[in-house]
Amino acid sequence: PPTLYGEVARLAALAPAHPEQVTVVAHGVACWHAEAFARLHPLCVAKLVLLDPRCANDRGPLAVARAAGRWVPALGGTWGATAVARLTGPAVHRLLTGLPDPSGAYSMGKVPAAVAGEWLARRDMAADLRRIRAEKPFPDVPVTVIGTGGTDRCRERLAGDLGARLVRLPDAGRQVQLEQPEVVAHAVSTTR
Repeated sequence: PPTLYGEVARLAALAPAHPEQVTVVAHGVACWHAEAFARLHPLCVAKLVLLDPRCANDRGPLAVARAAGRWVPALGGTWGATAVARLTGPAVHRLLTGLPDPSGAYSMGKVPAAVAGEWLARRDMAADLRRIRAEKPFPDVPVTVIGTGGTDRCRERLAGDLGARLVRLPDAGRQVQLEQPEVVAHAVSTTR
């Protein structure tokens, strides 16, 4: 099952050796991975750009979700999951995101199963992020938080906690990286 520490390990494996640093751009729940990576590997990070970050709320992990999160991704390789994904995956993806699935990724059984596994692991990942926040200070790196939709106290609080520049895009949808890529490019290319 996906874990916050597992995702941080993947980022660390992709990062070049110190003294080279990376700019990490993350969207949604992946912002948790990016923040944890910055806290656990501060010498590797030059900058963070967090797109529409999700709030790591205080609800504790659910035992049922933890158990299901262990076996749901394994179902993705089965014939039944592939058949269901081919029939419903692209339509469900369009319904939830408002975007097409031109590559057909959501018609493969493994992708919806992985998405379900990550969704089931969210509370565990949020709890891990809260622990990391309590134990590891945030490094002195520039951070831009790009929020879509209306005012969001969670994003505002996160930007304040990280000393981030907050960019509000009230008319943008949840896929700002596709709808307004120039905003993301500007955040990546600017300093503090």
